[in-house]
Amino acid sequence: MRTEPLADTGSHSIPARGASVDEIRRRRLRQLLVVLAIGQPISSLVFDWLSPTTLQSGAEFSPIVPPGAWFAIWGLIIVTSIVWALLQVRPSTITPNPGIRDRLAGPLAIVFAGFALWLATASLGQSNALGLVVFVMINSAHVVAWTRLVRARDEVAAWGALERGILYLMMGVYAGWTSMAFFVQIATVTQGLGAPVDTAWGIVWQALVLAAATGTAVGFVYGTRGSVVYALTVTYALVGVGISTSAAGLTALWITCIAGVSIVWGALIVLRILDARADARPLPAALRR
Repeated sequence: MRTEPLADTGSHSIPARGASVDEIRRRRLRQLLVVLAIGQPISSLVFDWLSPTTLQSGAEFSPIVPPGAWFAIWGLIIVTSIVWALLQVRPSTITPNPGIRDRLAGPLAIVFAGFALWLATASLGQSNALGLVVFVMINSAHVVAWTRLVRARDEVAAWGALERGILYLMMGVYAGWTSMAFFVQIATVTQGLGAPVDTAWGIVWQALVLAAATGTAVGFVYGTRGSVVYALTVTYALVGVGISTSAAGLTALWITCIAGVSIVWGALIVLRILDARADARPLPAALRR
């Protein structure tokens, strides 16, 4: 009996799945994030070379502007931004379905681009109100990014410790510093319009600015579900403001800074306690099955 030879099933390989249009778009957005992250230090160098003005700081410029050394925090912000951008662009992290890395790329691209835009406005003077528009854009993007990140905490929890730590560090420090910097610029713009800083009215309006900054920080603490990094960065910023107001002899304002720090940490502790109780609460019997 003649038998037919078996078919050669190993001679043909299954073609590799091509990237979808959506995957290509998401990959390009992540690549753009790398460009914008690296563009931050480059734009800073360009500002130093070409700007007709220099950035001023400390009590001699404005009582609510921290000392010059305080702005070294931008080094940490820029480094962590670049590291995160490089981590999220790895080919192994591109998946068929969008993940949190993809959902963060858009708002973070706005944040990183905002850095260069703010420097462009600062070249026209720190009292230029256009800088406030840029800060609104940056901080709005932070709100979107943090909202998406909090909703994806379970996904992020499955990552390696390094990638997870870099993301939370970068987002906490960046949001903490820029959310406070917005109010610092409100003060410099107001002062530039001729508002006094060392009279009774001057102390009142600056105290109101600090109160608004504290309220915003509490809102971010809630939105980040109690980010310790965010709270530490806000503390760092308010301590810097307190040093400048103290150097200017404005006792009421540095006391306001101390109160602001206390309120922020109080809000964080209360939120953490409430979240811990909610996590410890047993599920209803109907949901246990």
